[in-house]
Amino acid sequence: MAKSQSIPHYEFLRNFPSQKPQPVYYIFGPENYLKDIVQKEISKKYKSPGSEEFDSIVLHADTDSAMNALEQLEMMPFMAKFRLVILKNFDAMKATDKNLIAEYVQNPVPTSILVLTAEKIDERVKANKMISETAVKIICRSPYSSADILRWLNNETKEKKIFMDNNSKELFTRSIELDYQLAVNELEKLIIYTKGKRNITIDDVKETVGKSRTNKVYDLQNEIGKRNLQNSLSILENMIANNESAVFVIIMLSTFFQTLWRIIALQKNNISNSEIENRYLLEIFYKFRKDYFSYAKNYSYNSLSKIFSLLLQADIDAKSLNLKDEIILEILVYKICKS
Repeated sequence: MAKSQSIPHYEFLRNFPSQKPQPVYYIFGPENYLKDIVQKEISKKYKSPGSEEFDSIVLHADTDSAMNALEQLEMMPFMAKFRLVILKNFDAMKATDKNLIAEYVQNPVPTSILVLTAEKIDERVKANKMISETAVKIICRSPYSSADILRWLNNETKEKKIFMDNNSKELFTRSIELDYQLAVNELEKLIIYTKGKRNITIDDVKETVGKSRTNKVYDLQNEIGKRNLQNSLSILENMIANNESAVFVIIMLSTFFQTLWRIIALQKNNISNSEIENRYLLEIFYKFRKDYFSYAKNYSYNSLSKIFSLLLQADIDAKSLNLKDEIILEILVYKICKS
Protein backbone atom coordinates (compact mmCIF):
# COMPACT_ATOMS: atom_id res chain seq x y z
CA MET A 1 0.00 0.00 0.00
CA ALA A 2 1.52 3.32 -1.13
CA LYS A 3 2.65 5.66 1.62
CA SER A 4 4.24 8.56 -0.24
CA GLN A 5 1.06 9.51 -2.11
CA SER A 6 -2.46 10.17 -0.91
CA ILE A 7 -4.97 7.48 -1.83
CA PRO A 8 -8.55 8.53 -2.73
CA HIS A 9 -11.03 7.07 -0.25
CA TYR A 10 -12.80 4.89 -2.85
CA GLU A 11 -9.53 3.36 -4.04
CA PHE A 12 -8.46 2.67 -0.46
CA LEU A 13 -11.80 1.03 0.38
CA ARG A 14 -11.67 -1.10 -2.77
CA ASN A 15 -8.21 -2.51 -1.99
CA PHE A 16 -8.26 -2.43 1.81
CA PRO A 17 -9.73 -5.92 2.47
CA SER A 18 -6.77 -7.61 0.77
CA GLN A 19 -4.07 -5.32 2.20
CA LYS A 20 -1.72 -6.23 5.03
CA PRO A 21 -2.10 -4.31 8.33
CA GLN A 22 -0.24 -1.01 8.51
CA PRO A 23 0.90 0.65 11.77
CA VAL A 24 -0.45 4.14 10.90
CA TYR A 25 -3.38 5.35 8.82
CA TYR A 26 -3.83 9.08 8.24
CA ILE A 27 -7.37 9.97 7.10
CA PHE A 28 -7.74 13.59 6.02
CA GLY A 29 -9.83 15.93 3.92
CA PRO A 30 -12.90 18.17 4.19
CA GLU A 31 -15.50 15.41 3.85
CA ASN A 32 -16.37 14.20 7.36
CA TYR A 33 -18.92 11.69 6.10
CA LEU A 34 -16.25 9.87 4.07
CA LYS A 35 -13.71 10.05 6.88
CA ASP A 36 -16.19 8.31 9.15
CA ILE A 37 -16.74 5.57 6.56
CA VAL A 38 -13.00 4.94 6.15
CA GLN A 39 -12.49 4.94 9.92
CA LYS A 40 -15.34 2.46 10.41
CA GLU A 41 -13.91 0.11 7.77
CA ILE A 42 -10.50 0.16 9.45
CA SER A 43 -12.12 -0.44 12.84
CA LYS A 44 -14.23 -3.29 11.50
CA LYS A 45 -11.17 -5.05 10.09
CA TYR A 46 -9.01 -4.82 13.21
CA LYS A 47 -11.57 -5.13 16.01
CA SER A 48 -12.44 -8.55 17.42
CA PRO A 49 -16.05 -9.18 18.47
CA GLY A 50 -16.39 -8.91 22.23
CA SER A 51 -13.07 -7.17 22.79
CA GLU A 52 -13.93 -3.68 21.54
CA GLU A 53 -13.87 -1.97 24.94
CA PHE A 54 -10.56 -3.64 25.82
CA ASP A 55 -8.61 -3.38 22.55
CA SER A 56 -9.76 -0.12 20.96
CA ILE A 57 -10.20 3.48 22.03
CA VAL A 58 -11.20 6.77 20.40
CA LEU A 59 -9.32 9.88 21.52
CA HIS A 60 -9.81 13.54 20.56
CA ALA A 61 -6.77 15.70 19.91
CA ASP A 62 -8.39 18.85 21.27
CA THR A 63 -8.94 17.24 24.71
CA ASP A 64 -6.55 14.26 24.93
CA SER A 65 -2.77 14.62 25.15
CA ALA A 66 -0.15 12.85 23.09
CA MET A 67 1.05 11.11 26.25
CA ASN A 68 -2.39 9.61 26.71
CA ALA A 69 -2.36 8.35 23.12
CA LEU A 70 1.13 6.90 23.51
CA GLU A 71 0.16 5.10 26.69
CA GLN A 72 -2.75 3.50 24.86
CA LEU A 73 -0.53 2.51 21.92
CA GLU A 74 2.02 0.88 24.18
CA MET A 75 -0.58 -1.37 25.84
CA MET A 76 -0.72 -4.95 24.62
CA PRO A 77 -4.00 -6.09 23.04
CA PHE A 78 -6.15 -8.16 25.38
CA MET A 79 -8.04 -10.43 22.99
CA ALA A 80 -7.60 -8.99 19.48
CA LYS A 81 -4.49 -9.28 17.33
CA PHE A 82 -3.99 -5.50 17.37
CA ARG A 83 -4.78 -2.65 19.73
CA LEU A 84 -6.58 0.09 17.78
CA VAL A 85 -6.09 3.74 18.81
CA ILE A 86 -8.05 6.39 16.89
CA LEU A 87 -6.94 9.99 17.39
CA LYS A 88 -9.46 12.39 15.89
CA ASN A 89 -8.84 15.99 14.76
CA PHE A 90 -5.08 15.59 14.85
CA ASP A 91 -4.60 19.02 13.28
CA ALA A 92 -6.04 20.57 16.48
CA MET A 93 -3.24 19.12 18.61
CA LYS A 94 -0.52 21.32 20.09
CA ALA A 95 2.81 21.36 18.25
CA THR A 96 4.68 19.66 21.09
CA ASP A 97 2.14 16.84 21.18
CA LYS A 98 2.28 16.47 17.39
CA ASN A 99 6.04 16.03 17.65
CA LEU A 100 5.61 13.20 20.16
CA ILE A 101 3.20 11.41 17.82
CA ALA A 102 5.58 11.95 14.90
CA GLU A 103 8.41 10.38 16.90
CA TYR A 104 6.20 7.38 17.71
CA VAL A 105 5.33 6.89 14.05
CA GLN A 106 9.02 6.41 13.22
CA ASN A 107 9.12 3.35 15.49
CA PRO A 108 5.54 2.15 16.08
CA VAL A 109 4.52 -0.65 18.42
CA PRO A 110 4.01 -3.74 16.19
CA THR A 111 0.86 -4.84 18.03
CA SER A 112 -0.86 -1.45 17.78
CA ILE A 113 -2.54 0.43 14.94
CA LEU A 114 -2.84 4.21 15.05
CA VAL A 115 -5.54 6.00 13.04
CA LEU A 116 -5.27 9.78 12.73
CA THR A 117 -7.99 12.00 11.28
CA ALA A 118 -7.57 15.62 10.23
CA GLU A 119 -9.04 18.32 8.04
CA LYS A 120 -5.79 18.68 6.12
CA ILE A 121 -2.10 17.79 6.25
CA ASP A 122 0.12 20.86 6.37
CA GLU A 123 3.50 19.40 5.46
CA ARG A 124 5.23 22.67 6.26
CA VAL A 125 4.86 21.47 9.85
CA LYS A 126 7.74 19.09 10.61
CA ALA A 127 5.61 16.60 12.54
CA ASN A 128 3.07 16.36 9.73
CA LYS A 129 5.81 15.81 7.18
CA MET A 130 7.38 13.03 9.27
CA ILE A 131 4.04 11.27 9.68
CA SER A 132 3.09 11.81 6.06
CA GLU A 133 6.23 10.06 4.84
CA THR A 134 5.42 6.95 6.90
CA ALA A 135 1.65 6.64 7.20
CA VAL A 136 -0.89 5.36 4.71
CA LYS A 137 -2.66 8.58 3.72
CA ILE A 138 -6.31 8.44 2.67
CA ILE A 139 -7.80 11.63 1.26
CA CYS A 140 -11.55 12.24 1.57
CA ARG A 141 -12.48 14.95 -0.91
CA SER A 142 -15.86 16.57 -1.31
CA PRO A 143 -17.68 15.53 -4.50
CA TYR A 144 -16.49 17.58 -7.46
CA SER A 145 -19.13 16.47 -9.96
CA SER A 146 -22.16 14.23 -10.35
CA ALA A 147 -19.73 11.47 -11.39
CA ASP A 148 -18.45 11.35 -7.79
CA ILE A 149 -22.01 11.04 -6.47
CA LEU A 150 -22.68 8.33 -9.05
CA ARG A 151 -19.65 6.33 -7.86
CA TRP A 152 -20.93 6.61 -4.31
CA LEU A 153 -24.45 5.62 -5.38
CA ASN A 154 -23.17 2.54 -7.22
CA ASN A 155 -21.43 1.36 -4.05
CA GLU A 156 -24.44 2.08 -1.84
CA THR A 157 -26.98 0.32 -4.05
CA LYS A 158 -24.68 -2.69 -4.35
CA GLU A 159 -24.22 -2.87 -0.58
CA LYS A 160 -27.93 -2.41 0.10
CA LYS A 161 -28.84 -4.89 -2.68
CA ILE A 162 -30.99 -2.32 -4.45
CA PHE A 163 -31.36 -2.20 -8.24
CA MET A 164 -31.55 1.14 -10.05
CA ASP A 165 -31.11 1.32 -13.81
CA ASN A 166 -28.74 3.86 -15.35
CA ASN A 167 -31.48 6.41 -16.06
CA SER A 168 -32.70 6.30 -12.46
CA LYS A 169 -29.16 6.75 -11.14
CA GLU A 170 -28.50 9.57 -13.58
CA LEU A 171 -31.61 11.45 -12.50
CA PHE A 172 -30.77 10.91 -8.81
CA THR A 173 -27.20 12.19 -9.10
CA ARG A 174 -28.19 15.21 -11.17
CA SER A 175 -31.10 16.15 -8.95
CA ILE A 176 -29.20 16.74 -5.72
CA GLU A 177 -26.49 19.06 -4.52
CA LEU A 178 -22.86 18.00 -4.54
CA ASP A 179 -22.91 16.80 -0.95
CA TYR A 180 -22.41 13.20 0.24
CA GLN A 181 -24.41 13.63 3.43
CA LEU A 182 -27.31 15.08 1.46
CA ALA A 183 -27.03 12.16 -0.96
CA VAL A 184 -27.25 9.75 1.99
CA ASN A 185 -30.37 11.49 3.24
CA GLU A 186 -32.00 11.52 -0.19
CA LEU A 187 -31.28 7.83 -0.76
CA GLU A 188 -32.73 7.00 2.66
CA LYS A 189 -35.82 9.04 1.81
CA LEU A 190 -36.09 7.14 -1.48
CA ILE A 191 -35.86 3.78 0.29
CA ILE A 192 -38.53 4.78 2.80
CA TYR A 193 -40.81 6.05 0.01
CA THR A 194 -40.48 2.79 -1.93
CA LYS A 195 -41.17 0.81 1.27
CA GLY A 196 -37.98 -1.20 0.97
CA LYS A 197 -38.58 -2.62 -2.50
CA ARG A 198 -35.46 -3.81 -4.28
CA ASN A 199 -36.17 -2.31 -7.70
CA ILE A 200 -36.25 1.50 -7.61
CA THR A 201 -37.55 3.10 -10.81
CA ILE A 202 -37.02 6.48 -12.41
CA ASP A 203 -40.60 7.40 -11.43
CA ASP A 204 -39.73 6.73 -7.78
CA VAL A 205 -36.79 9.10 -8.09
CA LYS A 206 -38.96 11.78 -9.73
CA GLU A 207 -41.44 11.57 -6.88
CA THR A 208 -38.98 11.79 -4.00
CA VAL A 209 -35.75 13.58 -4.90
CA GLY A 210 -35.82 17.38 -5.00
CA LYS A 211 -34.70 18.64 -8.39
CA SER A 212 -35.34 22.37 -8.41
CA ARG A 213 -31.90 23.56 -7.36
CA THR A 214 -29.83 21.52 -9.80
CA ASN A 215 -32.31 21.99 -12.63
CA LYS A 216 -31.86 25.75 -12.35
CA VAL A 217 -28.12 25.32 -12.74
CA TYR A 218 -28.66 23.16 -15.82
CA ASP A 219 -31.00 25.80 -17.25
CA LEU A 220 -28.25 28.36 -16.68
CA GLN A 221 -25.49 26.30 -18.27
CA ASN A 222 -27.70 25.48 -21.27
CA GLU A 223 -28.31 29.17 -21.96
CA ILE A 224 -24.62 29.91 -21.47
CA GLY A 225 -23.90 27.05 -23.87
CA LYS A 226 -26.04 28.90 -26.42
CA ARG A 227 -24.22 32.15 -25.52
CA ASN A 228 -27.57 33.71 -24.71
CA LEU A 229 -26.54 36.44 -22.28
CA GLN A 230 -30.02 37.86 -21.63
CA ASN A 231 -31.57 34.49 -20.74
CA SER A 232 -28.52 33.52 -18.70
CA LEU A 233 -28.71 36.66 -16.58
CA SER A 234 -32.46 36.22 -16.14
CA ILE A 235 -32.03 32.66 -14.81
CA LEU A 236 -29.13 33.79 -12.65
CA GLU A 237 -31.24 36.57 -11.14
CA ASN A 238 -33.85 34.00 -10.11
CA MET A 239 -31.18 31.74 -8.60
CA ILE A 240 -29.67 34.60 -6.61
CA ALA A 241 -33.14 35.55 -5.34
CA ASN A 242 -33.33 32.00 -3.96
CA ASN A 243 -29.97 32.37 -2.18
CA GLU A 244 -28.00 30.12 -4.51
CA SER A 245 -24.33 29.71 -3.56
CA ALA A 246 -21.71 31.20 -5.89
CA VAL A 247 -19.31 28.33 -5.14
CA PHE A 248 -21.93 25.74 -6.16
CA VAL A 249 -22.66 27.54 -9.45
CA ILE A 250 -18.95 27.89 -10.22
CA ILE A 251 -18.33 24.17 -9.60
CA MET A 252 -21.22 23.16 -11.86
CA LEU A 253 -20.14 25.54 -14.65
CA SER A 254 -16.56 24.27 -14.37
CA THR A 255 -17.81 20.72 -14.90
CA PHE A 256 -19.92 21.89 -17.85
CA PHE A 257 -17.00 23.58 -19.61
CA GLN A 258 -14.69 20.64 -18.91
CA THR A 259 -17.15 18.51 -20.86
CA LEU A 260 -17.09 20.96 -23.79
CA TRP A 261 -13.29 20.97 -23.66
CA ARG A 262 -13.28 17.17 -23.80
CA ILE A 263 -15.61 17.12 -26.80
CA ILE A 264 -13.50 19.61 -28.75
CA ALA A 265 -10.27 17.76 -27.90
CA LEU A 266 -11.71 14.43 -29.02
CA GLN A 267 -13.07 15.93 -32.23
CA LYS A 268 -9.64 17.36 -33.03
CA ASN A 269 -8.30 13.81 -32.68
CA ASN A 270 -10.79 12.61 -35.31
CA ILE A 271 -13.02 10.78 -32.85
CA SER A 272 -16.55 10.61 -34.26
CA ASN A 273 -19.43 12.30 -32.45
CA SER A 274 -21.12 8.93 -32.12
CA GLU A 275 -18.11 7.43 -30.34
CA ILE A 276 -17.72 10.50 -28.15
CA GLU A 277 -21.39 10.34 -27.19
CA ASN A 278 -21.43 6.64 -26.34
CA ARG A 279 -17.97 6.27 -24.84
CA TYR A 280 -16.84 9.56 -23.38
CA LEU A 281 -20.05 11.26 -22.16
CA LEU A 282 -21.43 8.50 -19.97
CA GLU A 283 -21.86 10.82 -16.97
CA ILE A 284 -24.39 12.89 -18.97
CA PHE A 285 -28.00 11.76 -19.27
CA TYR A 286 -28.25 10.25 -22.76
CA LYS A 287 -31.13 12.53 -23.85
CA PHE A 288 -28.95 15.61 -23.31
CA ARG A 289 -25.67 14.44 -24.86
CA LYS A 290 -26.36 15.81 -28.36
CA ASP A 291 -27.02 19.26 -26.88
CA TYR A 292 -23.42 19.38 -25.70
CA PHE A 293 -22.14 19.07 -29.27
CA SER A 294 -24.09 22.17 -30.29
CA TYR A 295 -22.76 24.05 -27.25
CA ALA A 296 -19.20 22.98 -28.09
CA LYS A 297 -19.55 24.63 -31.53
CA ASN A 298 -20.02 27.96 -29.80
CA TYR A 299 -16.66 27.84 -28.03
CA SER A 300 -13.07 27.55 -29.21
CA TYR A 301 -9.98 26.29 -27.42
CA ASN A 302 -8.87 29.89 -26.85
CA SER A 303 -12.23 30.97 -25.43
CA LEU A 304 -12.38 27.92 -23.15
CA SER A 305 -8.91 28.67 -21.84
CA LYS A 306 -10.06 32.19 -20.94
CA ILE A 307 -13.24 30.81 -19.36
CA PHE A 308 -11.30 28.45 -17.08
CA SER A 309 -9.26 31.44 -15.93
CA LEU A 310 -12.49 33.35 -15.27
CA LEU A 311 -13.92 30.43 -13.29
CA LEU A 312 -10.75 30.10 -11.23
CA GLN A 313 -10.74 33.81 -10.41
CA ALA A 314 -14.44 33.75 -9.53
CA ASP A 315 -13.84 30.78 -7.21
CA ILE A 316 -11.00 32.65 -5.48
CA ASP A 317 -13.16 35.79 -5.16
CA ALA A 318 -16.13 33.84 -3.78
CA LYS A 319 -13.98 32.24 -1.10
CA SER A 320 -11.78 35.18 -0.14
CA LEU A 321 -13.27 38.56 -1.02
CA ASN A 322 -16.03 40.36 0.81
CA LEU A 323 -18.08 40.62 -2.37
CA LYS A 324 -21.71 39.65 -2.81
CA ASP A 325 -22.25 36.40 -4.71
CA GLU A 326 -24.57 38.34 -7.01
CA ILE A 327 -21.76 40.59 -8.22
CA ILE A 328 -19.26 37.74 -8.67
CA LEU A 329 -21.71 35.58 -10.65
CA GLU A 330 -23.10 38.35 -12.85
CA ILE A 331 -19.60 39.46 -13.86
CA LEU A 332 -18.62 35.83 -14.48
CA VAL A 333 -21.64 35.05 -16.69
CA TYR A 334 -21.25 38.30 -18.64
CA LYS A 335 -17.57 37.66 -19.35
CA ILE A 336 -18.19 34.02 -20.30
CA CYS A 337 -20.90 34.90 -22.83
CA LYS A 338 -18.73 37.68 -24.26
CA SER A 339 -15.49 35.65 -24.34
